[in-house]
Amino acid sequence: MSPKTARPGAKSAQQPETLLDLRALQRTPGFMLRLAQLKFFEGFYEEFAALGLTPATYAIFAVIRDNPGVPPSSLASLLRLRLPNLIKILNELESSGFIKRNRSKSDRRAVELMLTPKGAKLIQEGARLTEPYNRKMLAPLSEAEQRTLLELLNRILPL
Repeated sequence: MSPKTARPGAKSAQQPETLLDLRALQRTPGFMLRLAQLKFFEGFYEEFAALGLTPATYAIFAVIRDNPGVPPSSLASLLRLRLPNLIKILNELESSGFIKRNRSKSDRRAVELMLTPKGAKLIQEGARLTEPYNRKMLAPLSEAEQRTLLELLNRILPL
């Protein structure tokens, strides 16, 4: 019996992953997106480790850079983070001198997030790594396929 025709559910302690029938999972968008996310995150940690950036902190820096004064609640909603978890990250970034919190001039109860010069420098360094990193990660796709992938993802996940 060939590995591709192995009985579903049959297990072999010696069976390498390459011999498993994964066709059902390969047709499952959620599973494939999750594996793609893991691959991109693993690569991100390697490429951006010297800067101390994680995917979450990179996204936080980029959103604050592009939207000075963004409130923490909007940031949490956009990044799908629970507000208490985001607040912990923001506390660390603020104590490290990367961001500052200001009271809104229009609503004194509201907090606005801003990058400090140190934070702006860090995201600038991170942004410089982004294009080569994305090029490397998307190398199996043509440039047209890369554009199509981003278009399709943005259709699935309108921000």
